[in-house]
Amino acid sequence: MQLSVDSIVVAAMDILDRYGLADMTMRRVASTLEVAPGALYWHIKNKQELISAIAERILDSADQADFDGAPAVDADHPAVTIARSCAALRQALLSHRDGAELVMAAMTQPDSTLRPRIVDAFTEELVGIGLDAATAHAGAQALLHQVFGATTFEQAALQNRELLSGDGASTSGAETSDPGVRLLLDALTWRD
Repeated sequence: MQLSVDSIVVAAMDILDRYGLADMTMRRVASTLEVAPGALYWHIKNKQELISAIAERILDSADQADFDGAPAVDADHPAVTIARSCAALRQALLSHRDGAELVMAAMTQPDSTLRPRIVDAFTEELVGIGLDAATAHAGAQALLHQVFGATTFEQAALQNRELLSGDGASTSGAETSDPGVRLLLDALTWRD
């Protein structure tokens, strides 16, 4: 196999999905690819860069997803489009073990563009339904916090149930929508 950024990211994502973020080490990735750990550093500078690359893939999957589940609001809600975006993001995070934790770790790295990418997209959608720029930006940040906080909590609960049951049940793909997103969108779109 030709070692590349893509092959490293794919191997790391497989480890992430099987064992979680804590066990996704550069040494384990190298072992999976049957190369010396030093060989990875020709392509990926460090674990933080690897985390960022995986986070980009997860967010790209949310952007490209054709979300077909039930968003947090009804189809006639003025913010149904952003509700679908929040649901697609949540679904992408849940599709990988520790997905929310990993993307949050990437967003907090210096010079990361991931957080502004999400906030700007949410802000644009909220401005598109008539909110002023300041309210839309604050609402976008609140939605980001809600989606990531709720998803992190949900992933931890799913993994704890898996550990306690011992049956190896999947920790991804929960079907329910996030009621916090609905509350925020109802508040943001409420008019006198």
